This record gives sequence, C-alpha cells and structure tokens, in this order.
Amino acid sequence: MTAKSPSFQGLFGCGCVEGAAGEWLRPGDGAIVRELFERSGLRLGAKVLDVGCGAGESLAWLERHGYSGIGVDRDERTLAIAASRVKSALFHGDGARLPFADGCLDAVLSECSLSQMADRPAALGEWCRVLRPGGRLLLADVDWPVDDGRDGLREDVEAAGFAVLVDEDRSDVLVGFVARFIFHYGSLDPLWGERGCAANRRPRYRLLVAERTAEPTGSAHP
Repeated sequence: MTAKSPSFQGLFGCGCVEGAAGEWLRPGDGAIVRELFERSGLRLGAKVLDVGCGAGESLAWLERHGYSGIGVDRDERTLAIAASRVKSALFHGDGARLPFADGCLDAVLSECSLSQMADRPAALGEWCRVLRPGGRLLLADVDWPVDDGRDGLREDVEAAGFAVLVDEDRSDVLVGFVARFIFHYGSLDPLWGERGCAANRRPRYRLLVAERTAEPTGSAHP
C-alpha cells in the first residue's frame, strides 16, 4: 500500500485561489470538468458528489447541465460562497469521512482535492464505499512523480476497487493557471506550500475516469 501523502500546505486545491481580476483560478478554467463528464458515460440526473467543492464552480456547472450535485468541503468560508451561488446540498466536513450511506451515489468528482488528503488510499476507499456498483470516479489533480518510477496514484485507485477507464496527462492546463497565479501572487511559493519546488520535480496534471467494480478494500470509518 502506498504511504500516506506528505503534508501539502498551500493554496492549491483550497477552492479560493483568486486571480488579479478577482476571478477564481482553476487549472483548465472548468474545461477539465466538462471533459470528465463527456467521457464518464453518466446519465443526466446522476447524483454526483463534489469532494472539496470550494466556492461551487463545478456544482454550478453540474446544475446547468442536468446533474444532481452535492458538495462537501472543510472550509466554511468557501461553503458560504457556494451556498450563495448554487442550490445543491452542501456539507461541512472531511471528504475522507463522508456522511452518506454505502452505494448511494452515481459519481464522485474530485478536482484538485485528492492531493490534499492526508491518507490517499483511505480517501479513495471511502469514495468507493459511497458509490454504487458501476459508479464513476472523476478525478483531475496534480500528481508528483516519485523516484522509483511507480504510478502510485493509479495503483491506489485500482487497489480501492476501481477499474481505470481513462488516464491522461493534461499538464498543458497548468501553464496558463501558473502564469496567472504568479501574476497575482508574485511567485509559486503560496501555491505549493511545503512541497514547493525543492523536490526538483514538476507536477503532472492528471485526468482520470474510473469505474467502481469491486467492494472497497477499506474506508475511513471504523
């Protein structure tokens, strides 16, 4: 099993990264979410949990395009913003300890959220738990290469009970995001926090769609 993710303090994934004009900054500016759903095979009306929903950008997209959204986030400030913008049900809490029954959701959307989880395998196991058989995991996030060349992210996804359907490197979307971030904040230090650039590795941005095909191997619940 892959070790727990190291501390990843910084603004990336917090849901409240603003640009110079006050707009919300996201890799791909929402186009990645559209791609994930276009390739997911989900029916309209599908019940989708947005883990780390932030200010509700993706939930607003879900509502506009005929999906049933639910949001969860640890940050009360961003949830308050989301509540002013969307009709979706919102929950304050940990995305690795969800207040939902087994198999009650059609999809879990994680946009720049999994990399924030202290225990990636446990979070993935929890997401598998709340998905129905055949449910979809829709993931877009940074992935930091490791020295031994293993694909720890894919290994953890598959170990949690998912079959990977789509797995693409979409690091191209980071270019514009990073440029706009530096223009507003002056450097990347506030973005990556402790991870910084000291690791001498460039993060990749992964787009991944997976199907729940097995019982979860574990969850965050006792």
